Amino acid sequence: MSYPTGTTIYIKKKCFSGYNLVSTMKDGVLLFDMNGNEIRRFKMNAMPAKLLKGGNIMGTSTFRDSNHGLQDGMDLIEVDYDGNIVWKYNQFKFLEERNEWAARAHGDYQREGNPVGYYVPGMEAKSGCGNTIILSHDTIVNKEISDKKILDEVIYEVDYDGNILWRFSFSDHFNEIGFSEQAKNVIYRNPNMKKISGGIGDYLHISSISVLGPNKWYDQGDTRFHPDNIIFASRLANFIGIIDKKRSKICWKIGPDIYSYEVNKIGGLIGPSHIQLIPKGLPGEGNILLFESGGSSGYGLQSSISPTGIKNSIRDYSRVIEFNPISLDIKWLMDPKEIGYLNAINGYKFYSPYGSNVQRLPNGNTLITLAMSGTMLEITDEGEVVWKWICPYKSIADFYAFHNLIYQGTRYPYDYIPQEEIPHEKIMLPVNRSLFRLPNAGSFGAKKVIDIEGAEPSNDVDIVTMAMENDEVIAYQKKIIAMDGSNIKSINAKNFEKRIGENENSIIIYGAVRCTHCQALREIFTELIDEEFENVTCFYMDIDENKSFTSKRNISSVPLTVFYKNKKEVYRFLGEGSYDEIADAIEDYFEIESEYQI
Repeated sequence: MSYPTGTTIYIKKKCFSGYNLVSTMKDGVLLFDMNGNEIRRFKMNAMPAKLLKGGNIMGTSTFRDSNHGLQDGMDLIEVDYDGNIVWKYNQFKFLEERNEWAARAHGDYQREGNPVGYYVPGMEAKSGCGNTIILSHDTIVNKEISDKKILDEVIYEVDYDGNILWRFSFSDHFNEIGFSEQAKNVIYRNPNMKKISGGIGDYLHISSISVLGPNKWYDQGDTRFHPDNIIFASRLANFIGIIDKKRSKICWKIGPDIYSYEVNKIGGLIGPSHIQLIPKGLPGEGNILLFESGGSSGYGLQSSISPTGIKNSIRDYSRVIEFNPISLDIKWLMDPKEIGYLNAINGYKFYSPYGSNVQRLPNGNTLITLAMSGTMLEITDEGEVVWKWICPYKSIADFYAFHNLIYQGTRYPYDYIPQEEIPHEKIMLPVNRSLFRLPNAGSFGAKKVIDIEGAEPSNDVDIVTMAMENDEVIAYQKKIIAMDGSNIKSINAKNFEKRIGENENSIIIYGAVRCTHCQALREIFTELIDEEFENVTCFYMDIDENKSFTSKRNISSVPLTVFYKNKKEVYRFLGEGSYDEIADAIEDYFEIESEYQI
């Protein structure tokens, strides 16, 4: 498959612009601007790389040989902008096969001063000093878990001199996780065995840790959210949780029971891989922001996809969810459907089962890294992709596919690197995919179009109904198609500004499928526009399909009708209205007269 690499979309006015940092699989750490101009490439195996204010970079130096370890980072290092090592830690475990010490760092770490490892206003990670919390591996045998060697997930804290100040072993807290007896049985027999070091089980695969930091829940008296506590995600065992750092115990969690109220409240939990409590000072502060990878994971009941009960949950697309950790109400969601795909047909276009992450930006946008496709996206609250970058570096030789895996991308303000001049960046609008052609390729459009008696291409949704999730989705798609052929058009969060901007006088009916009065109101407007006001454009928005957009505008009751003149709201009314009342309002607020002739 051929496609452009580097930056492919940059709508500058809608972005939080800055420097981007991402780890490639074999070419090191890339630092680049919004147009994709590569400023520096650091030859280190960082998983992940993090930028400190002033230009220093943190990450792992190199990995232990894969015959002996699974993503074991030898040294966790901090280097200056020219690559000189200014700090190194490797004193966690002695490796006999190499006759040297190692940090065994993998997946994540956090330097004191910043809870999440990306830019937060007023929370700068310390450079040249400070404690560091590190996620690592230890190889153990614990016969309460399995009679086989397992990778224990360990979080430890070291000071700048390398002294270990605190340590938490997940295997020591196995019974706090809440596995069912059936899941425990599966894990005992096969703790996700890997053919390394004579066979070893990676039964949890904790992939993300961060510190809670100052937050409103602790301010309100909930001690589970103490600022020093640590939030984590288990990619393989399908659970997320918070560790009470002072008491060294799990004090809050969701999963791994997929039938629990908590899991169902957030729409399931398959492959949670990157998690944080949104820090103070960022939009959504206090909510949990989670990249849920999908893929296969979990332990429990046997099925056709899992005859032994290991990795018995599967979903072939990823999700990003933001939710309230107390009520568990979802505040923001991004999945293939929200970005314009059908989950069952092309959900793979928003799918990364490993290595991905998510960052909340100061402007309210969200930066999402889809590691498996080498893609970074900046997406607005309404779901519009305003920046897109595709990694140009190959991770392995490509034949029919271009493999360009990356690991956890992040964005930082320009002043983080005072050594560089702020770049002069240029807008890059999305290409017209129908017209985009490689050199010497044929142009778009048939030389001649042939009409066939009694035949016509279908404009119905039925040809793809087998791939839709439920009857409600099918009904909604049919309604959208029907609207596009009527005088009331469909509008959504993504095309709101464009559609409103194209018309001097616009009316939007905010409604919902569940609303019995909305249909009656639409029928009145259909007749009004047909009979009297052809120069007024009317739209319909389903608030249940545009929750983020409507909640931000405090739209919750339906039907709500809003008049817009030159993109500005001039009038609104709630509920139904009579034909004559609405006609009078159109004449008054749009300053136009009815075209009706007696």
